[in-house]
Amino acid sequence: MANAHKKIKTITAMLPTHWACPLINGDESGLEEADCEALNGFVDDMVRTYGSCHCVDVSEDTQFMRWHDAVEYGVLACDVAEFTFFA
Repeated sequence: MANAHKKIKTITAMLPTHWACPLINGDESGLEEADCEALNGFVDDMVRTYGSCHCVDVSEDTQFMRWHDAVEYGVLACDVAEFTFFA
């Protein structure tokens, strides 16, 4: 049997706190259309790069940041937290 122990890789990103519910629970109902488009762009890039987008944790510590990992998707300065994904 080949090595049965596969190393789990995690990816962390500083993302808007209002993305927590959609990324963990799949519930986009509280987001406006522009927020959904930005989030979907991020998810598409995660799937393209890592093969999945499974958020497994969001830190409770938040901070207001102008430059974060969702800026390239059009998200302006906002409260962010550290999100952890399995890849």
